[in-house]
Parts: sequence; structure tokens; C-alpha cells
Amino acid sequence: MTKKTGRTAVRMKDVADVAGVSRMAASAVLMGTGNGRIRVSEETAEAIRKAASDLGYRPNIAAQQLAGKRSNVVALVVRDTRNFLTQKVTAELQREAEEHGLRLLSVGSYPKLDGFNRSMQDLDAGWVDGVIYLAYENEEQWSEVGRQFQTRKRVLTVLNDPGIPGTGHVSSDVTTGAAETIEHLISTGRKQICLITEESDTIAIQRRIEVYRQELAKHGIDFGNDKIVVDTKGWLVNDPTTFPKFDKICRYFLEEIKADAIICDTDFNAVAICRSLRRLNIAIGEQVAVVGWGDLQFSSLLDPPLTTVEHDLPGILKAAINAIQSDTPEETTEILVPTRLRIRNTS
Repeated sequence: MTKKTGRTAVRMKDVADVAGVSRMAASAVLMGTGNGRIRVSEETAEAIRKAASDLGYRPNIAAQQLAGKRSNVVALVVRDTRNFLTQKVTAELQREAEEHGLRLLSVGSYPKLDGFNRSMQDLDAGWVDGVIYLAYENEEQWSEVGRQFQTRKRVLTVLNDPGIPGTGHVSSDVTTGAAETIEHLISTGRKQICLITEESDTIAIQRRIEVYRQELAKHGIDFGNDKIVVDTKGWLVNDPTTFPKFDKICRYFLEEIKADAIICDTDFNAVAICRSLRRLNIAIGEQVAVVGWGDLQFSSLLDPPLTTVEHDLPGILKAAINAIQSDTPEETTEILVPTRLRIRNTS
């Protein structure tokens, strides 16, 4: 059997005629209409599906929505599809979506919100069942994302909490990973602990700093602002000023603070710090411990392998899919999923 060609789309009636059934029976199988009142045998249902495939039939999404059926498509809006963490999130969400019989539509939207706005239009039109926004390295968009999310159902942010009332989120609980980091460093005899971070005004890093201070205070150790360096935002490997800047930061930690441990806000900064420590002939993991954040794909492949805090992406994204498919979408989802420390050789 050949597919129809030309400009005319294959209709439900065409499928029904080929399968030798009524249009209502074909619609019940392909679109789930009839509220269960129209029953066909599995053999007939298979004949209908085969006819649809042979003819190249494509469901009319608008008609599906009128029939009360979902599209089974979920949109994921991200800053950059090439980002390491974004790739991990996309792969994990794809797996989770498939387990629920859903398809994933990945949309890049940065620096402008064009991709996000299109996803909102698709949601309103019924082309997608829900929108998941990866709140990561796109803080300047959060207020507008929150504004639009507040008036819609089956929408939420994942990974970070934008801190916007009424906006659903499934976020990493940074407090658990931060507390485990300090516990581990103290247990290995570290006392002069420093932090390098690209920024200090996000909710996540502020919570982490608060926990670092609280946990160190339990051991009588001060974690003042002199032990925190806010710098290096947007650094690039091919920028000739990048590594001299990290060298200077390391010298400050070593000479002024006498640091025996350096916590980094990201695995990327941890890599740069390790590189500078080597240039300064410092034994990583022995003289100075280094701890990253994110457990990106390369972390375990470094020499030495990087101790870092891991996001529970399977837990976060499973909760996100469940929230999107909830029978009570009007309820605001607010879920925190614990982070955990992955101890390797740099500490």
C-alpha cells in the first residue's frame, strides 16, 4: 500500500475505509475518542493502526484537544543545548518522558525569550501538555518566566528555585550537599576552607554560603568574607587573562588565608583551580583539597578525579514529569530533592 501524495492530507475516513471499519472506530483507536463506549478487538485495532501508518496519517492536534486528549509532548526550555549540564538534563528527561509515553521537545531560549514565548503559545494552543524550564545560568529571565508561569497550569522550573511566589519548581536542595562538603573536609583535617564563586547574589549560592558558615561554626571555624572570592564569571579557556587570574586567586588563598581546602561553585571553576594549583606545585588532595559542584561529565575523568556535589537529576526530573501529568495541575508544585557529595581524589 502506498501513502497518499499531493496536497490533500490523509483523513480519518481514509484510514477507516482502508481498515474496513467505521470512522468512529478508527477515531476511538487513533485519538481515544468515545470515552470507552466504542470497543474494537485488538486485531481490528492493529488493522486500523497499520492502515494509518501505511497511509501516512497524522493526527489533527486541534481535534485531539477538542476530544479532551493530550498531545503527549512536553517542552523543555533551556539556555543552551550545548551546555554540559543541559545535555545531562535533556538525556535524563528524555528517558523519563519515554517511560511515561511522552515525547520531549527541547527548545533553546537565550538571550532572548523567543523560544520560551513560543513554548507558552504551544501550551495555550494544546500542542504541548506542559513546559519545564531549566533554571540554570539564565537568572535574568526568571522574573518574566515566573510572571508567565503564574497564570498557567502544568508549568514549572527545575534545578534552581527562582524564588518567585506562585511559581512551581522542582529544585536541588543545596543544603544537603553543602553540609556534606563541610563534614567531609573537617573529617579529613581541613580547617582553612575557602570558596571561589562567579557570583554571590543567587538564591542557591547564598544558601550554600549560609550552610558553610553554619557547619563550620559548629567546629569553631570562622568563614568570613575574606575567605570568599567572587570573580571569574564568564571566563573562557582561550582568553589569555583567564589562567593568570586563577593563579592570582590561588596565591591569595594560599598566602593570605593559608588555605588547605578550596570549595568551588562549579566544576568548571574547580578544573581551573586545579590547573593553577599544579602550576604552583601544590599537591592536590594532599596539601589542598578541591571540591566542585555539579558532577559534570568530565569530573570523574580528571587527574585526579574531582570530588564534587551531585544533583539528583533522575529524582528531580521524575518529580517534574509527575507534576506535569498531575490530575490536580492547579496546585503549585514545590519540591526539594537532596544533593549529595561524590568523594573522589581531590579531597
